[in-house]
Amino acid sequence: MQLLTIGKISRVKLEQEQRGTFRVAVRRDSGIDAALHLGGKRFAATVGNISAEGIFLKLDRGPIAALKVERQVDVEVSFEGETVVLHGLIRSERSGGYGIFFPPRDRAGRVNPLDRFERISAHLQRTSLSQRLKVLKLPQ
Repeated sequence: MQLLTIGKISRVKLEQEQRGTFRVAVRRDSGIDAALHLGGKRFAATVGNISAEGIFLKLDRGPIAALKVERQVDVEVSFEGETVVLHGLIRSERSGGYGIFFPPRDRAGRVNPLDRFERISAHLQRTSLSQRLKVLKLPQ
């Protein structure tokens, strides 16, 4: 965020989001589990939202000082009996959590299994949409 000063008037210029895909909030009862791997250790995490290209996580133990924007991390995501490990890049740090982007390949050239992750994201998006439609459905 930047502060612009014009004469005696200051205005806040908000940073524009760089997101290219739809994201969906993840409910605690969604059945998705996640963990962040760092330095040979596994840290359980709660998923805040998910998209086809990334995830927002809050570590159950709280923030870790070593996790900064642009840091590479591995994220384990489990859903309906399937577990996938993705190589990500921390893009944001806010509200005690981390926005993590999953490129097709990480800096080391490792391929991400994005097709498997996209299936999880798409399922959660469909579930979220159907729940919203049920709420909006008018009584007949």
